[in-house]
Parts: sequence; C-alpha cells; structure tokens
Amino acid sequence: MFSLIQEHARNACNKLHPCGHMCGGIKGEAVCLPCLHGCSAKPTLKQDADDMCMICFTEALSCAPAIQLKCGHVFHYHCCRCVLMKRWVGPRITFAFSQCPICKCNIEHPVLSELLVPVKELYEDVQRKAMMRLEYEGLHKVEAITSPGARFHNDPASYAMDRYAYYVCYKCNKAYYGGEARCDAEVGEEYDPTELVCGACSDVSRAQMCPKHGTDFLEYKCRYCCSVAVFFCFGTTHFCNACHDDFQRVTNIPRLELPSCPAGPKAKQLEGEECPLHVKHPP
Repeated sequence: MFSLIQEHARNACNKLHPCGHMCGGIKGEAVCLPCLHGCSAKPTLKQDADDMCMICFTEALSCAPAIQLKCGHVFHYHCCRCVLMKRWVGPRITFAFSQCPICKCNIEHPVLSELLVPVKELYEDVQRKAMMRLEYEGLHKVEAITSPGARFHNDPASYAMDRYAYYVCYKCNKAYYGGEARCDAEVGEEYDPTELVCGACSDVSRAQMCPKHGTDFLEYKCRYCCSVAVFFCFGTTHFCNACHDDFQRVTNIPRLELPSCPAGPKAKQLEGEECPLHVKHPP
C-alpha cells in the first residue's frame, strides 16, 4: 500500500491551476488535466474530483493521478496501465479491455502508447486473419453483414472477429485460429497458457508446408472429435476446448471405443456422414 502511495506521489503533477486547485493529472504532460473541481469557465469534463474511477471502483478520481483519454473520460493513470497490462480474461483473445469503460471508444493517450502499440498490432493481425477466413469460407456476404439494420451491417471485419476465436501461441507469441467463438463460450478462466500452442509450433508430424502461407495457417483437428484444436498437451496431443475440459475422461477411452468421423465435442459419435469440419482428414 505504501509503495503504491509513493508511486502516486512520483507520478503526480505538482502544478496549480489558476483557480488555486492542484492539478489532478500526471507529471510531464504538455497540457494539464482540466480542474477536476469544475472551476473552468467552460468545463470540458463530465466527471469531477468526487466521482469514482470507473475502472477500479474503489477510489475517487482525486485520490490518484488521473488522465483524460481522447474520448474525454477521466480515469486513474495506474488503473489504465493495469488494465492494458493484464489484457483479456480467459484464453481467447478479446479487445474489450482496450476500450473506455464508459463510451467503449478505444483507449488513447500519449502516455499509454508503450502499452497500446502491441495491442493495436495484435488487433490488426487478428482482424486480418479473421477476414481471410471469412472470405475463404464464403461468408463475407451473409445477411448479418449485407442486411440494413443488421448488427454488423457493412462491417465484415467486426463480424469476422465476433464469429471466430483466436488465441496467442505460448511459443511464437502469434495469434492463431481456434474455431468459432461459440465453441469457446463454456471455457473458464482457469487454463494453462503453456498449452496454447499454434499448429506450426506443435507440428509433431511435420505436416506439409503451404508454399504461399508457410506455417501461418497450419491447423490441427482435435484428436478426439472433428473440431479445430486449440490446446496442445503432453507434447503429443491436440485438444479442442470441449475435449480439453474433459481430458481425464476422453484420454482414457479405449482406442477401439473412440468415435469415427463425424465426431462431436467430448468424443461423441454423431449420426450421418458429413464431417463438422467439412474436410477430409485422418481417422
């Protein structure tokens, strides 16, 4: 607690506003944070000194050095840094953490650029890969995008990122495809990040490389069902989310009792002949 107070003291601006109130911003800003007490003739803030920080919900804005984001909302400087360093919750890459908690605009401020640059690079990479998959699957002209009034009208990139789930490979630190987002819905926050490994880094069988894309889009199916693998465990086994959650049971199923294609999550035998992956693959 004492070290946090010391950090606040180091970061705090020591200038006085013309009204006599101390600046509630951070040291070194070219333009100081407007007075949090609303003393300006033309107030530019919608919050004041007594408002709670909408990130930590524990202290008023005046209790620690604060910054005004490009969208106009004010938060504690250390709270913004903490959110950007912790990033998303759970294994799937999501970007809500990089948005203003109040208006949902992207967080932007010069003093946060060190943390924001890698976030923006990751966002662009996931967006590019999701768009390529959307077009590959022929879904870039679905009603959810083309119909007026639809949630993703004329916004195929947002639709693609909402539809597909991407993860960060523990070994190469790149984003890789892990199936549709609906398959990720039941995954909890408890997971081992070392088991999140992309197809290229988990290539135990030396799969044939694509002459155009190399290993960037190399994918494996789950060993126990016809789903895209997300986890790579024991140095040998690829799992989808559902089978990974149930790994103690599925890994003990005798080989002769394992389902054949088409197989659903958690090693469930499906009826018919159509593979959920719509591709030909080994048993």
